Amino acid sequence: MSQPMQDTADDVLGLETGLKALRASPEFTGPVEAVAGHDSYDHLALIYESQAEQFATAIPYIKHGLERGERCVYIADENGTDEILAALRDAGVDVDTALESGALTMYTAQESYLRNGRFEPDDMIAFISDTIEEAAADYEGLRITGEMSWVFGDDPPLEKLIEYEGKLNRLLPDANGIALCQYNRERFSPEIIRDVIKTHPHLIYDNTVCQNFYYTPPEEFFGPDQPDREIDRMMGTLLDRTEARVELQERRQHLQRQNEITGDPDRSFEEKLHDLFELGCERFDLELGAMARVDVDDNWFEVEYVSDDHEHFEPGIELPLSETYCTAATEIEAAGYVSDPQAEGYDDITVYEEYGIRAYLGTHIEIEGGDNRTFFFVSSEQRDEEFTDDELTFHRLLGQWLKYQLEHERREHHERTLYEIASDPDRSFDEKLQTMFDLGCDRFDLDLGGLARVDPATDSFEVEATNGDHEYLTPGAEAPLSETYCRLTFDGDTSAGVTDPEWAGFGNTLAYEEFGVETYLGTRIELENEPDRTFFFVSSDSRDRGFSDAERTFLHLLSQWVVYELERKQRERALEESNERLEQFAYAASHDLQEPLRMVTSYLQLLETRYGDAFDEDGEEFLAFAVDGAERMREMIDGLLAYSRIETQGDPFEPMDLNDVVEDVLADLQVRIDESDAEITTAELPRVEGDASQVRQVFQNLFSNAITYSGDEPPRVHVDAKRRGREWVISVEDDGIGIDPDDQDRVFTVFDRLHSREEYDGTGIGLALCERIVERHGGDIWVESEPGEGATFSFTLPASRMSTET
Repeated sequence: MSQPMQDTADDVLGLETGLKALRASPEFTGPVEAVAGHDSYDHLALIYESQAEQFATAIPYIKHGLERGERCVYIADENGTDEILAALRDAGVDVDTALESGALTMYTAQESYLRNGRFEPDDMIAFISDTIEEAAADYEGLRITGEMSWVFGDDPPLEKLIEYEGKLNRLLPDANGIALCQYNRERFSPEIIRDVIKTHPHLIYDNTVCQNFYYTPPEEFFGPDQPDREIDRMMGTLLDRTEARVELQERRQHLQRQNEITGDPDRSFEEKLHDLFELGCERFDLELGAMARVDVDDNWFEVEYVSDDHEHFEPGIELPLSETYCTAATEIEAAGYVSDPQAEGYDDITVYEEYGIRAYLGTHIEIEGGDNRTFFFVSSEQRDEEFTDDELTFHRLLGQWLKYQLEHERREHHERTLYEIASDPDRSFDEKLQTMFDLGCDRFDLDLGGLARVDPATDSFEVEATNGDHEYLTPGAEAPLSETYCRLTFDGDTSAGVTDPEWAGFGNTLAYEEFGVETYLGTRIELENEPDRTFFFVSSDSRDRGFSDAERTFLHLLSQWVVYELERKQRERALEESNERLEQFAYAASHDLQEPLRMVTSYLQLLETRYGDAFDEDGEEFLAFAVDGAERMREMIDGLLAYSRIETQGDPFEPMDLNDVVEDVLADLQVRIDESDAEITTAELPRVEGDASQVRQVFQNLFSNAITYSGDEPPRVHVDAKRRGREWVISVEDDGIGIDPDDQDRVFTVFDRLHSREEYDGTGIGLALCERIVERHGGDIWVESEPGEGATFSFTLPASRMSTET
């Protein structure tokens, strides 16, 4: 298997150092791999078709050598020396200094390749060898490049050129030097270019570094069996390339199937997982796929999913992690494998001795804030060879999708739970807050959640609520804000995370030294007309990674709910205070009005008693109007007084049987029922929680209205009840004159009447009183009606906790 190229242990110059130069040119691409059977990475051939393409390689190559402290030699022929030096200057090289110091030497072909008047391979090899030895004293090594166009003279020494290239291959591996031979493809014949290709393990062409599949080692190229060996090599190359194409095609097919599986919107997670198990078993030639929860610290392993039936592996099976092959992945926190258990030291663990597993390929999946997993494939047959890089890469791709999917589902679960908690009407704020603390601790994998009052101006911090037992962080505990991690939420961003207290500057604070807090995630909550809060989560355990954007986003969602609830409580308190002031005003006003009204009524009665005979017919009528007006005023004041006392004068809530309540109301109204020939029927009514006297007022008002607004026919009224969650919906249905839909909201407004007093008597406060009573019980009241079709008034009351009704 080919390996990435590296500098050799003795730091002999090689391909890697040359490639660093070529990578400086952004046009370059290509693999950095060895050629099978050849250990020399220091002999490169540049095949170019233009000067721009030539200089794009040669100039960075020389520049990088000078930067590394190497002696650099450039043999010019096709280009003039001045032209080459100008190109080096344009690339940022201090050419004059390099030439003066001897770090850079420029030769012509006549001074090097043809220095004895003609080209002899051995002479040039000796020249290069001597130059390398001279450079060894003062430089890191020798970097040489030559333009090979000098070959074209009267008698081109083409065969000697190829002989020279082969001998150079023998010299460079053990010498501290690297050579780049430059060939102009337009000037050399295809036959020569072919031989150049064969004698260079790496080629540079079209700005691409190529691994040379057609490279032929010198001993073969110049040996007596060269034709046969060349045929064998070429046939082998063709076979290798064909096999590579087949493997590439299979690899693409597997990737395509993986994308089809993971991208299918109609498959569930479990269906996708089992399809990936099947794909992996096929790709890796293994028998079984599985996923397990693991904890390295607790040495814990639990199978979560398996692809097929197995004698030992099934969901729920637990083992010490150390008794499985998964340690091959968890120890490196990446993809790992076991292909020879005995040789690799796994022949004394449970999965080998009892389960008979002989091959394993798995990857470690770290789940943010949750149980980590291993995703693996196993077989009872031992593999003949190790898993390839391609197989490991494909397995990592599967693991990456699983990581994303598991973390996505975990995030969705927590967000869904957050919504369910926030929207639960039956939990109080304190109950919801405790559940939110628990949810955050689970999401962030931290120990304790808390809410604290803070004031940067006074450097104060006071714990308001927590969800766990902590020696210091308990409700009511106080500390200087500057001694807590929460101070960070006032220094810049409104949220902050700390996973390394000493590095974050908290090494000498109470929070770290005394409270023992190692990890913190918190955010600031700003409120109007109230102290600010910090909403935070902490742990006494350290954390080896920072908080992710997803975790910070979830903290923001939690804090938004806290802000909403605190602001709602603030509004409710303000409303309660306003209502209390309004009740006090209404009570005072009605009480103060009663005294002058009694005086007016008394004097009117006195006038009627003493001077009644003196009034003429108009006078008697006027006096009657005055007495009636005073009486109606008294009724309105009494109603207003009762309205203002709903909250303050009510009785505590207790379980009650509505059947008994309705029976009492009907007894009180019996005279009116008889006079109007009314018929009032009831279904079986439930037990509820409430103030019996106030609920009695609701029924009495609704029954009275049904009788009053019955029209020309005798009143017919029916009472029914239906369960709705933790409350009951009580309905009072009549067949009276009905109410226009546009007027249905008005009927609950104080003193707002739909009819004149000549048509129907009343104060206009009865239904407003009913609404206030129902609201005190945490319910709603509404009406459904059409003119001439009767009306149904419905209201809700909380079900009795002792009720067995369903």
